[in-house]
Amino acid sequence: MLRSDLSPAIALGVAAMVAALAPACADPLPRPSVDYAATARTPATGTRMKVAHGNGRMRVEVGAAGSSGAMTGLIDPKKKRMVMLTALPGMDKVALEMELPEDFSFTDLPADGARFGNDTVAGEACELWRTSEKVGSDPVEACITPDGIVMRAKATVNGKEQVVFEVIELARGPQDPALFEVPKGVKITKVPRSMQGMIPGLGR
Repeated sequence: MLRSDLSPAIALGVAAMVAALAPACADPLPRPSVDYAATARTPATGTRMKVAHGNGRMRVEVGAAGSSGAMTGLIDPKKKRMVMLTALPGMDKVALEMELPEDFSFTDLPADGARFGNDTVAGEACELWRTSEKVGSDPVEACITPDGIVMRAKATVNGKEQVVFEVIELARGPQDPALFEVPKGVKITKVPRSMQGMIPGLGR
């Protein structure tokens, strides 16, 4: 996963996400067909995050709720838009809206890949996929459940293959629609595309 995180602490991906030749033939990667909530981690840094999926939208929380470094991303993959909320002093009443970076592969892995095995992550059976499209300089390897939940992702970071996203707890079920909305009283500011590269955690 590239730099799909909402914080520099999650190098290349939250997730969700190895070096090998692109497969000769490819199949569509599974996409989430159920709503769910998950707790995940980035093993290399010990960073924890919470992920929720509901009605095609996602919420990713990085850092402890209420802490000064905590950030939350409200993501609509279909519209290619993301709203970022932060607990930084003076910024807690401001949300930044921007286009979803092309390489935000944690929420939207490349469309095609090849299956090459099976595994189990956090008690969930999942299929191993290697993406056809390279993200950065290498493909992404992901373990995805039959209903489309990315349980683990591997990528090459600084020349070394490592797990960049791994689910440790998963609960399927309807999610509160309010989780995916900007809280009342928070002002939304649109970030020009030319300035998005200046925001930590975006892009590659």
